[in-house]
Amino acid sequence: MQDVFREVVEIAPFPALLHNEIGVIVYANKAFERVFGYSREEVLQRIFVELVHPRDREKAENAMRRGLAGETVEPFLIKVRGKDGNYRTVQVFGSRARFMGEILGIIALSDVTKLEEQKVMLTLITRALRHDVLNALTTAMSYFEISREICKNCENSNYLEKLGLSIERAVKIIKDLREFEEAVVKGELERINVREIVEDVADHFNVPITIEGECEVVADRGLRAVFENLFQNAIQHGKTDRIEVTMKNVGDFCEIRVIDYGKGIPEEIKDNIFEEGFTYGEAASTGQGLYLVKKLVERYGGEIRVEDNSPRGAVFVVRLRAWVGE
Repeated sequence: MQDVFREVVEIAPFPALLHNEIGVIVYANKAFERVFGYSREEVLQRIFVELVHPRDREKAENAMRRGLAGETVEPFLIKVRGKDGNYRTVQVFGSRARFMGEILGIIALSDVTKLEEQKVMLTLITRALRHDVLNALTTAMSYFEISREICKNCENSNYLEKLGLSIERAVKIIKDLREFEEAVVKGELERINVREIVEDVADHFNVPITIEGECEVVADRGLRAVFENLFQNAIQHGKTDRIEVTMKNVGDFCEIRVIDYGKGIPEEIKDNIFEEGFTYGEAASTGQGLYLVKKLVERYGGEIRVEDNSPRGAVFVVRLRAWVGE
């Protein structure tokens, strides 16, 4: 069995190694040599964390210790130094096995250096765009304030107020993107009060939105974008004049229902509305909104579906994992 294991690991395209209870490398496969440039002789009997970036060593040590103890360790990112002195970003997958009567840790590494570089570039582009758009919105708000002063008693001043509300909402979205970006980069989910998020988002829409119930879920600040898109979809496409949001714990999940009283969703397109780029009807836009909603909900380990409302309209049902931590 050990020979079979060795043969399988030797032909694996990803770096893999075995370490003992004090973290000493006792085996490294060919892919480890190829990716990091070391010969096996150069890494055998070395302590693995010596190759890890100093900032990540504590994280690696804790994960290795927990893995040897039989605990489940979720994949995590660290930087590992190659023979050329450069660090590569890798995602670490760990387990343990018994060999010759000894418990050894198994580490498999997925090289994500290029993905990390792309993520950094995308972050820089996003920050630049956010800065420029925010500047443009700030200018638009200044013109709005001037127009409102000029047109205090105008017949159509109500439209100006709606314009001001839309600009404020756009500014809020841009500012919230920073928190969302930081949450995604960090890659960690946290305890989120759904009602607080929904109330904050609802304040920036000009139709009545009633909220019932309360839930705490496993998510991040990107949850705002879920409700931003669901509310906007109900108003822009459904033409609803009001929205209701209910939430309650159902087993290990929080079930959130976003209910509108608009035109509803035709039966023939219900299976397509969450697809990337799908558009329908005169008010069609980019086809990204509900796709983004679905991907975010799935990121949180949840699910989303759509139902008919009675007598008219649609109900989006979002199920998210309930927070059960301290």
